[in-house]
Amino acid sequence: MHVAGISTFSTKELNFFFHSHRAKVDGKIVSHLVQFIRRAKHTLDVAIYDMKNKDILNALKKMSSKVQLTILYDGGTGSKVRAGSTTVDPKIATAKAIIDAGLKKSAHPIHDKGKHLMHDKFLVRDGTCVWTGSGNFTKGGLLLQDNNYVTIDSPAVASEYAKAFGELRGPGHSASHTTGIPAAPAKIKVGNVKISVLFSTQFTEAEGVETEVRKRLKGAKKVRIMAMLISDPGILDSLFALKNIDIKGVLDPHMMKNVMKPPKGKSKLDPKLFWFANGDKRFVAAPSHAFVKSDNNNFMHNKVMIIDDKVVITGSYNFSENAELNDENMLVIESPAIAAAYTKYFNRLFSEYQKTGPKLPLP
Repeated sequence: MHVAGISTFSTKELNFFFHSHRAKVDGKIVSHLVQFIRRAKHTLDVAIYDMKNKDILNALKKMSSKVQLTILYDGGTGSKVRAGSTTVDPKIATAKAIIDAGLKKSAHPIHDKGKHLMHDKFLVRDGTCVWTGSGNFTKGGLLLQDNNYVTIDSPAVASEYAKAFGELRGPGHSASHTTGIPAAPAKIKVGNVKISVLFSTQFTEAEGVETEVRKRLKGAKKVRIMAMLISDPGILDSLFALKNIDIKGVLDPHMMKNVMKPPKGKSKLDPKLFWFANGDKRFVAAPSHAFVKSDNNNFMHNKVMIIDDKVVITGSYNFSENAELNDENMLVIESPAIAAAYTKYFNRLFSEYQKTGPKLPLP
């Protein structure tokens, strides 16, 4: 087990990288991701919502002649945001950067129906190792935002991600996002760490992810949250029941504002469910800026819950209603040591934004 300050934490099979340009936590994400890509021997499968970082594109281009490279990316243009879906990651279209990098032959756009997104952010290398986390492969995602990442050296975990990757390419995937049979999380032991792996795609009942989050929150005594936004009614209910426990959080103020009550946002939910974003001192906001049409967005972009100092929930899944019908991936990790590493990162962000962040809610 290896701890290097706040920015990295490792066990034999797991490596965690934490980043926040604002809070001066430098996980050196670009170099770790490039290294991960370069180590491929046979196959590299990439499922990514947005990818524009030149170092990553160049690393993939170099590998495209050496291994079987397949890239699936969200084919949207960001117009979904203007169409009124505010619970998503806004972006400008991804295709141009991929084509300009000479990766067109390896890459396939995924067009999800309506306002839903192919929001995954993972790589599967040689069927044995996975990279995943909350960050897109952009300047904002890798260098500016608050994000966390994990590599998992486990053929069993890689197999679950490979299966989800196959489903993304499955016939009819883009045609509809109807819900099916709830998919039980795959429970896998990696070293001595228990990990539950969950996905939402059109082939599985996406509520399964929300159900798992609510199950883990039930009866909790201590909760730490780092969330770009929270708007899923079920998760809001669970948090409302926990408002008198030891609970603290770090939020993105602009994204949170979008999902609250009019005139600020578009929510029809009871305003009391947003208690945590209405001036409760236990929740702070990052001094981020609202979305701009460039690669310089500096969201507080984590999607993390730390429960009772022993469980970590992390992945691509924003705690939003929209996320249930996106393609998403989520991990539930049971380990006091890993929870402690995430708490250390949380504490750094919390203490920084307590001093520098805007008051919630934004006017």
